[in-house]
Amino acid sequence: MKLKVNTIITLENNKRYVVLNETTWQEKKYFLVMEVAANKEVIPENVAIFESIEDISATFIEKVNDPEMITLLTNQLKAQL
Repeated sequence: MKLKVNTIITLENNKRYVVLNETTWQEKKYFLVMEVAANKEVIPENVAIFESIEDISATFIEKVNDPEMITLLTNQLKAQL
């Protein structure tokens, strides 16, 4: 499954996120996401950036934790607005 903006994804831990925006950096795709509660209300305190890792049969995501990378990607995402 490829990630798309304005869709809700569910992780293996059953946390749900809405995909708000996407960007590409050094040929890798990154997605700005916000957690969604069971009632489909967004949880604005829980925003993250996920890296998309595509395999032949599936798409995996990994949360970006490096502060420098988060700053770089945030600036790139803001420039796209």
